[in-house]
Parts: sequence; structure tokens; C-alpha cells
Amino acid sequence: MIMEKFIKKCEEFVICGGYGDTDVILSDGFPENNAIYHIITKGTVKMGVPFESDYITLDYKNNNFVDVKDYLYKNRIYMSLSSYYMYGFNSIDIKQDWNGKLVKESFEGDNKSWLICFDGTPKINGITLKSMDYAKLESKHYNIDINDAIVGVFTKL
Repeated sequence: MIMEKFIKKCEEFVICGGYGDTDVILSDGFPENNAIYHIITKGTVKMGVPFESDYITLDYKNNNFVDVKDYLYKNRIYMSLSSYYMYGFNSIDIKQDWNGKLVKESFEGDNKSWLICFDGTPKINGITLKSMDYAKLESKHYNIDINDAIVGVFTKL
């Protein structure tokens, strides 16, 4: 049973993540885990609060981008139902709120947002990205050829 975790600190946010085999159980709590969005690029993972019956299923095919702000100050338990690869988007300042969404088509950017490639090789304004590439957006048009990639845009509120 293998499980690995990683973290990448960027200018205004942190990307954390993990990957592992089926039947991995991981517990994580605040302040170590302050993810406000989870993005899963492979597999299925259940996430919940210890001793509570409610949980969220993060699934690559059906629910791969999940707002988990309701879990911010709580301990969390993760259980993999299949081998998985997932990310967490974290604000450096836990009081700073962000909106997040996946993008699949061209859009207008603004100077409060960041674009992050989580999986695949999309082409954005003629530049091919790879996993963990990110960029601060500007107030301009962004042309996207998504190529089945998973790309998120996060906007500071």
C-alpha cells in the first residue's frame, strides 16, 4: 500500500496533493490541511470528517473538482477506492477566500486570477502547458485548446 504527498508553494497559494494505491486511508487536519478545493485526476477517493456519516466522493470521471471550504477547520479522513492522484488548492492566508472553477473553453482573464494545469497538455494562447504549470492571468482573452486536460482558474475575492 503506497501513498505519497507533495506540496508546491506559489506566490499567493499552495498546491498540495497526493497519490497512492487502492485502500489507502489518510487523516489530515487543520492547520496542515487547509485545502479549499480538491481536484482529482485519477481514481476515486472518499473524504469526510471522522465519526460523521456524511462524506464527499471525489471521482475522476464524475466529480473531479470539489469545493471543500466547509471542511476547512476540521480534521479530514480520506479513503481511496482505487489508485488515485489528487490535488488541493490552498490559500496562503487562510482568511483569504477564492472562487475556483474548471475551464474547458476560451475565456476573458482578469488580474485577480491564476490558471493552474492539473493534468494533460492544454494549449493556452499558443503555449503548451503540463501538470503543475501555473500563471497569473491578465485582463485579456485566453484561447484554449483543452486537449482533455484538467485546468482550473482561481480568483481571489
